[in-house]
Amino acid sequence: MSGSAMVAPREDSDSAVGQQAAGDAAGEKVVDRYRAWVGDHRVSAALLAGLVATHLATVVGYFMPGIGLPQLDWNRINGMIYTPKASPDVQFLSGGVFHYVDGIVFTVVFAVAVYPLLRWRSTALGNTLKGLLFGTILATISVVFMIPRVYFPDAHVGFFSHNLGWELILAVYLWHWVYGLNLGMIYNPPARDAGANHGIGSRDSSR
Repeated sequence: MSGSAMVAPREDSDSAVGQQAAGDAAGEKVVDRYRAWVGDHRVSAALLAGLVATHLATVVGYFMPGIGLPQLDWNRINGMIYTPKASPDVQFLSGGVFHYVDGIVFTVVFAVAVYPLLRWRSTALGNTLKGLLFGTILATISVVFMIPRVYFPDAHVGFFSHNLGWELILAVYLWHWVYGLNLGMIYNPPARDAGANHGIGSRDSSR
């Protein structure tokens, strides 16, 4: 009885380890299949990534006051530019449409024109860093050009929007980092060499 009592926990432990290993393998297969889908449907993946990344960053922008940073209401700010004479509600709606369209378009630009220029490895981490780099570039454009020249041209916000305070500058960068992080995690194709090798192997095996 004592021997069987000592063996049983070991069997349970081995079973738990096996189940965990099987779960990890299944999770890796799901990720691999998704990344392969992204590699085969880059435009569709870019549209998906643009919508999700823009939405999550937009939500975070409204929650900024919770961490002591100014709220970023890009919907309303864009509405004031595109429909300056409309009511606040219409400005919010119209600005939201243009804001989301801009986010998706920038993502397609990233996928088509920027991503191919970034030569480091297309691992999951590498693609995430590519998205973060793109977000940093957009944030810099925002504080250097868009805020001083487009959104508030008469406010004399200064170079790099410094007259608005470091909190707003940090909020802009944080917003775009959230966008870039989700962009890189969702638009996450495998390396072209891996896809090419997979394709060659598939053709060879079908002969």
